[in-house]
Amino acid sequence: MFWSKIWFFVVAVGAAIALTVALVMPRPAQRAAVQEETRRLTVACGVINILLEGDARNRVDLAGKFARNEDIERELADASAQATLDEKRMKTVRGIGETVMDGIKGKRNPAFAILIDRKGRVVARVRYEDSEFGDVLAGRPLVDDALAGYLRDDIWMFGRTTFLVAASPVIKGTEYVGAIVLGHKIDTEFAKKIVGKSLLVELGFYLNNDTLAATEAAALEQSTMAQGVAKLKGPELATDCTNDINTPLAVRAGGDSYSALVARLPGEAGARGAFYSVFAKKPAEIGFGATLGGATKDDLGFGSFPWILVGGGFLLALGVGIFLMLFEADRPLRRLAADTVKLAKGDSERLAEDIHPGKFGSIARSVNIHIDKLGREAKTAKKDLDQLLGPAPEGSLGTIDLLATALPSIRPGGAAPAVSPPPSEFRFGDSGSQPARMPTPPPSRPGTPPPVRKTPPAFPAISTPTPQPRPPQDLVGTGFEAAGNNSPSITAQSAPPLTLDDDILGGSQAAQLPKSPESSPRVDPYFRQVYDQFLAVKKSCNEPTSGLTYEKFSEKLVKNRDDLIAKTGCREVRFTVYIKEGKAALKATPVKEE
Repeated sequence: MFWSKIWFFVVAVGAAIALTVALVMPRPAQRAAVQEETRRLTVACGVINILLEGDARNRVDLAGKFARNEDIERELADASAQATLDEKRMKTVRGIGETVMDGIKGKRNPAFAILIDRKGRVVARVRYEDSEFGDVLAGRPLVDDALAGYLRDDIWMFGRTTFLVAASPVIKGTEYVGAIVLGHKIDTEFAKKIVGKSLLVELGFYLNNDTLAATEAAALEQSTMAQGVAKLKGPELATDCTNDINTPLAVRAGGDSYSALVARLPGEAGARGAFYSVFAKKPAEIGFGATLGGATKDDLGFGSFPWILVGGGFLLALGVGIFLMLFEADRPLRRLAADTVKLAKGDSERLAEDIHPGKFGSIARSVNIHIDKLGREAKTAKKDLDQLLGPAPEGSLGTIDLLATALPSIRPGGAAPAVSPPPSEFRFGDSGSQPARMPTPPPSRPGTPPPVRKTPPAFPAISTPTPQPRPPQDLVGTGFEAAGNNSPSITAQSAPPLTLDDDILGGSQAAQLPKSPESSPRVDPYFRQVYDQFLAVKKSCNEPTSGLTYEKFSEKLVKNRDDLIAKTGCREVRFTVYIKEGKAALKATPVKEE
């Protein structure tokens, strides 16, 4: 099965390569997605910075128009000439300011306005702490620059509220008589207006760990963003979005993950740690499962997927695998199975090892080794039995065959008789004319002791028989005289030795002598079972059974049993029916212990 293993290795390597490619392919796509997300956030951050600068210019222009109002110029010039400011003047200036703010239409209305004289004193406040006046705002960079004639913008914080402020000087003629400060609140509306709908990102304004305003009510991890802002150094705030050290931060809000890019805010608020963040939800991880989940029917169409190439490769791999399986596994297995069937039928004695390759040859060798072992054990057992009982002719009742299947192991007829029968040699080839039991010999002549023999004498052969009256049937063929007769005048005429089948089938003269009903053996269940099996085997071998009767069969079994018990001292004998050379045969097995 060498080539099958090689093919399996090749297929496994191909599958491993395909799996590796399938698992690795999403990673470049994931990197591309991360890079695209970074680019999108960087671009959005730069755009928002530009929009904030544009909004600052708009607010500064609005402050300049506010400062060019003639009433405001006159009132601030008068206030600058006074040593102290009174409430009446404050109300007059505040009223003028409200009128101007109401006239601003079509533009972003400021949240408050502060009118400052040349000395830096607050003359009036509009829409924010209206009753306060007279305090000095000089000293703040925005105010100082405006009083010096510069247009400036900044970010101020009043409490937790943040304002985008713009300042413009107020000029009467050629003299700076004060300044105007307009403030716009940073809130959610302002953040949404800056982002618009085209950037596809979210915007938030933060002060350290506090959220000032955001387009999405997502509680981001502000500490992480504050740490990112702390890394930004240098005076150029416009480069924060494109700084190499400023990379998107991974932050979470509840169960969602976001990528955020931070940038510093200018002015007083920036000095206190204010910043803004452009953030968006992180895209889903592009893994193998996500790639499969994102596949559509169009992706699997014939126009976009190489089905012909994939199907051809699959059929090629399947065909080669089936061919190698048939060539190296299926055919050798069928050949081995056929040889084992021949072995079981007796058509062969061993399995041919050379025609079976690889492991199948090893199986054949193992079977042959076991067959040789069983043969050696059978020869050893037969030799031991021959040493104990003497050699037995083949095909008779004493043949031992350890490969045969034993019949019932317990004799239903009971145990052997307590008194040992007369000694007898176990001869499988004895003539069937001998009776199953030896009759009691007649008394000897006076003065002559009875003969003592371990084995019964052989039947005397008489060449010329002497006509005598027919003796009783029970004494025919015993070799002894009838009761009361002192000379052996009646003996059984010798006959040629008979085989087991001739004996059982009634081939001898003694087997055909009529028997009285009293002499018929009783039906033994065990012997009957052996007889039935022997009869069935003979029929299966197409042997004649016309002369085979249970009485003759059981007589032979009884005699062999008694002889074996007397010779071996065993307590029981078992009989087995088997087929030898195409004929039914019997064998006897002494059993010493159960």
